[in-house]
Amino acid sequence: MALQNKEYLYSFIGGGWNSELAKTKRGAIAQAKKRWANSDGLEVDEKSFRIKTTQDYNMLLSLFY
Repeated sequence: MALQNKEYLYSFIGGGWNSELAKTKRGAIAQAKKRWANSDGLEVDEKSFRIKTTQDYNMLLSLFY
């Protein structure tokens, strides 16, 4: 049985957040590090990765209001 993609939320060291779709936490971390490798000032906080919950996501979105 193939693993399903999950949405992982994560933070950057120094502030900010984003998400990655991946089958595993390890895969999500690798994708994020590659995605932001050439972005000055954005360092992925590997310890912050977690599977998205509605409550967590809504709390993060509230930071924009």
